[in-house]
Amino acid sequence: MLAFFAHPDDETLGGGGLIASAVRAGRQVTVVNANRGEKGEVIPADLAHLEGDDHALAAERARELDRAIAALQPAEHLMLDAVEGLSDLRPPRFTDSGMRWIRPGLAGPGEDAGADAFTAIDLDVTARLLASVIRSRRPEVLLTEEPDGGYGHPDHIRVHDVAMRAAELAADEARAAASVGAEAEDDPLAGLEPFQVPAIAWVTTNAEKMRTALAWMEQRAAREAILGERGDELTPRPSTGPLVSRAYPPERIDLDVDLAPVLGSLTEAMRAHRTQVQAVHLLDDAERESAAEAGAELAGWFAVSNGVLQPIMAAASITLAPGQEATTEQLRSFFGHD
Repeated sequence: MLAFFAHPDDETLGGGGLIASAVRAGRQVTVVNANRGEKGEVIPADLAHLEGDDHALAAERARELDRAIAALQPAEHLMLDAVEGLSDLRPPRFTDSGMRWIRPGLAGPGEDAGADAFTAIDLDVTARLLASVIRSRRPEVLLTEEPDGGYGHPDHIRVHDVAMRAAELAADEARAAASVGAEAEDDPLAGLEPFQVPAIAWVTTNAEKMRTALAWMEQRAAREAILGERGDELTPRPSTGPLVSRAYPPERIDLDVDLAPVLGSLTEAMRAHRTQVQAVHLLDDAERESAAEAGAELAGWFAVSNGVLQPIMAAASITLAPGQEATTEQLRSFFGHD
């Protein structure tokens, strides 16, 4: 499997359960991150001085990423800008494009993206780099964001677009020959045989199950305050309000992967991203019983910098991109759920 996500923490919060499940099933997994998240907000007070210092925050988030990767245990991890090629068409380092919160759960473009921002680089250039990873690793599954990027972050949306374009370039020699970078002396696709990924899988969440989980979390938080890293009270997203774009109706979910066997690895990876993630909690016995009685299929909760509690769902969901040849049964087997 090739798992492609934006910033350090996205590989964990977006794909961590699926990465750990694939590893547990004996699959070779390569994780690729698009940039180092230097525009991110910082949660812990002792690291607050890093916010706004792009170089220092990027270095800290890279260290967090190393620890998260050690917990998830994929066979390989790459930064996209470390893939060689197209040196005259790209900056040597890809940076965070930034974002702003439009409302809880929905992000929009920031105002401080530079010329080396991931979204500022020609789509075909970044896609061609990723296509070379696809051709060289030849994955059975390409795992990435859904078209709206999970919650609207410009880099997440770009990750989806790059992944989909990269799959096209990796598979189709005619398209690859006509795309930007084909004439470059250091074309990363040169000499690599075309390869069509059998399954392109988008990370999604069952919207109905998410609403049930949020409703239970509202009741739980009403009984006893749940505090964040800085002692502030965290509140769940309203169960009746708008959900993140990753929440799909049940009929659009192609596979649910039970995360029970990998929750230890997943939460260890989540806690590794200390600047970005807080209040990681697995349900205790009483909470599990209460959630089960309410029909809520969740394993715990966490929050990011906006202080909004989010469920750790009991299963990770996948939606296949349109036109895929793989079947649900093949995907189930891939993740060790025969």
